[in-house]
Amino acid sequence: MERVNEAAKLTLRSTEVVRDEKEFITATDAETPSFQSQRIEKEISRRQLIDKINNLNFQDRTVNIVFRHKLYPRDLTLRAHPLPCHDSRLACRWVDQFDFNQLSESYTFHHLYLPKGQQFLEVVPEVRSISEDQILFSLPETCREISVRKLQRNQCAGIITYMFQNGATYYGRLIDYGAWQFRVAVATIPPQTFRWIDDDAPVTILFTKLNTTLYSGECRIVRHDRGLQERQYTLEPLQRQIRRFAPREFRTTRHALTPPPDVSFEHPLFGKHINLKVYDISGCGLSVEEEESAAVLLPGLIIPNLELTFSDGSSLHCMAQVVYCKTHYDRKAPYVRCGLAIVDISVEDHIRLLGVMHQATDAHCYVCNKVDMTALWDFFFETGFIYPQKYEFIQANKEHIKATYEKLYNNSPSIASHFIYKQNGRIMAHAATMRFYESSWMLHHHAAIRSSQNRGGLIVLNQSGRFINESHRLYAMKMDYVFCYFRPENKFPAHVFGGSARNIKNPKICSLDLFAYFHHRFDSMNAKDLPGYWRLDDVGGEDLNDLHTFYESQSGGLMLQGLHLSPDRHDCSGLIEAFRNIGLTRERHLFALRYRDKLSAIIMANVADLGLNMSDLTNAVTIIEVDPQPLTQDIIQSALNRIVHFYGTKEVPVLLYPQTAAARMGIESEKSYCLWVYDTQNLDYYFKFLKRLLKFIQH
Repeated sequence: MERVNEAAKLTLRSTEVVRDEKEFITATDAETPSFQSQRIEKEISRRQLIDKINNLNFQDRTVNIVFRHKLYPRDLTLRAHPLPCHDSRLACRWVDQFDFNQLSESYTFHHLYLPKGQQFLEVVPEVRSISEDQILFSLPETCREISVRKLQRNQCAGIITYMFQNGATYYGRLIDYGAWQFRVAVATIPPQTFRWIDDDAPVTILFTKLNTTLYSGECRIVRHDRGLQERQYTLEPLQRQIRRFAPREFRTTRHALTPPPDVSFEHPLFGKHINLKVYDISGCGLSVEEEESAAVLLPGLIIPNLELTFSDGSSLHCMAQVVYCKTHYDRKAPYVRCGLAIVDISVEDHIRLLGVMHQATDAHCYVCNKVDMTALWDFFFETGFIYPQKYEFIQANKEHIKATYEKLYNNSPSIASHFIYKQNGRIMAHAATMRFYESSWMLHHHAAIRSSQNRGGLIVLNQSGRFINESHRLYAMKMDYVFCYFRPENKFPAHVFGGSARNIKNPKICSLDLFAYFHHRFDSMNAKDLPGYWRLDDVGGEDLNDLHTFYESQSGGLMLQGLHLSPDRHDCSGLIEAFRNIGLTRERHLFALRYRDKLSAIIMANVADLGLNMSDLTNAVTIIEVDPQPLTQDIIQSALNRIVHFYGTKEVPVLLYPQTAAARMGIESEKSYCLWVYDTQNLDYYFKFLKRLLKFIQH
């Protein structure tokens, strides 16, 4: 690594273009045959040439002026700025520094060429005069427009290059780039020599800019210039397809939209603005097509800021990586279809993209759309989702709950999503997800109008599954796990969620844990404090290790990961800040209940806005028994008395694990809840089960 740093100092200490570098601004003689052999020419008039010159002047771009050595078969190319031109006279001012005397003695003018999109104009004018500052030409009546196929390369600057082979690292820069070949210059630092490099073996190339990796991949050495201190290598990438993510059976659904969206970006290696049409797209990626002769994409290339623009003018931004490039010959001209994976995108932009994708599948499906809240509340009551006992809780806090749902449904929060199925403008089914722990999302509020012809409930279940499948790999989504609570006697969730866990038969992929549910009512007149030898402390790292040991012996599932209670996964500060940013409440307090300094139970007090979950499971206390021997109902009640002040109410819902602890301690359980947790790295098992259960399921 010290050699690499030393090389960096040597390479970057001067940006002046020296004479040896100038000879490689254009193609060397070794490259000329392949460059020339694939070119198509047509004649261009002087008037068209003058228009192009003035266009270059307007955009402060340069022309390339080529001189040929009088004795030897080599060219020297110098860049110059063209001045405004209105007749046959053209003046160009030099950009590159050069030895004027040597140029005059050893070289003669040969031609100049002007860039023109994917072509260039080759001009052979008459030289009227030449000086150290500028060169004057008389333009000919015509010139040639030359289209170059496949090996066209773009000049690059500021791209740091590392070349690796068999443990040796060479440092340098990228000179020019094409999708099929590119050229790098690397240096040696003693005791390195270029003889360490086997020209017949592949090398690994890494491109970076401003400490950001832009490309890495294996390449074949095509040729090099045999330089001693610095050597230029022409390289050809070996891979036409890479794996950005682990392969999976159930991939996301792709759509060919009409009219197709556009993607645009500044090419990360040579800075030119690129605009391409989208061939097809999903919530995880897209594919584009480009002419083979104008190809600029390469498998492994990272595009830090890609803009996706739809036909209505709306757009979103993401980071993408090219994962494959496949050439097709079924049209008049060969073209390359390139697949790009979305590797980073904001939550808001991602959910907007998913909204378009779900609508493309079924025009009745909506993701995080603006919701008529009156229609939503009508739906909840009509479906029986808000039953009389539940409404008692809602009625007492209805204004606060209405305000909370307005924020959740119409302020585009980054911590929640909802899925709605409509027919004739009427809500027929609904489901929602919410990020309730740092990297765990909760599935809840699944309801549908009961009708023999309404499959809306199954459709929104499918939507929520698609959402997870299209989101879990994105860093911004923080979706390592998904979970839900359901009553064991409720047939549908027991069949879908409980059935998936029983079918998968691996609690490290999908697990079920049963909780007792009751309410703790605080009575200040009769409240008892913890007796001697008992204390309630903040949780420490060793407590979470003890909890992990207990839970592994008790269940061996994913509850601790899903609830963010594992030793390496317990901080929720980022989530709390996300709730605060949209005006919602989210707190979590962890306590260790000890008897004679030994851990007896972990108590988690989740504090959130009332009604965030209509069963109020998000504003509840969770108790996990670790050592059952000393615990009693009175001890649990006394511990809860110390915690109830976080809720600002005298009654708090409580979840107790394991469910059998309630009966053993004499606590009257009102109901039981199953906690279902799924590891999103293994979604194929879930979709395989769901596909057998529901034949129409998409993913």
